[in-house]
Amino acid sequence: MSTEDPNSDRIGPQTTLSEIALPPALGERFATLYGIDDPPTDGREWVEGMRAGLAATRDRRPTVEDLCTTPDGEHAFVGADGEMTYICVLDPLAYPFIVGETGTVRSTTPVREETVEFRVREDGVDLSHEDAVVSLGVSDHLDEGGEPNLEAVYRQVCGYIQTFADAEEYEQWAAGVDAETVALPAREGVAVAREIAVHLFDADADVTAA
Repeated sequence: MSTEDPNSDRIGPQTTLSEIALPPALGERFATLYGIDDPPTDGREWVEGMRAGLAATRDRRPTVEDLCTTPDGEHAFVGADGEMTYICVLDPLAYPFIVGETGTVRSTTPVREETVEFRVREDGVDLSHEDAVVSLGVSDHLDEGGEPNLEAVYRQVCGYIQTFADAEEYEQWAAGVDAETVALPAREGVAVAREIAVHLFDADADVTAA
């Protein structure tokens, strides 16, 4: 589904959000969270729904300052200016595409506590674990009727966006969480983060690293 093009100006594997299919149960959960009528069936509809839901409660698009940093996060972006840690892995994966900076994303897996590295280059992405996967998910315990603000998204979604060394670790984790989840190959997870940076954060679609 996704390939890397060393001659492309775009960082990371090349795919589009419409190529990322969402299971119906997960789409219904996202629709409830964002207060939208039609459950998203793919990544494009998911981001459009998130964008519409957030727009109803704020007068601007998210910026890099809205990424959810935390001093003791399990997921980090390491770049020229040092290390920043986050609650979920999607934020440090999106960061290079929002600001146009290469670097390394380090993510601790929730079951085995292994460190999976994504080395984001100008011409692609190297993985420390070729079988790694990234999960997307939404909590089973949503506050229906609440406002779809960033705080609600972080609370209901971030804990279920994780990195795993392989699909077996993901399955072990997914069996024990109260959430609807799906796993994507790690390279597709990077592509999703890039497309979110472009379509939700208004990053440059042709961003190149500084």
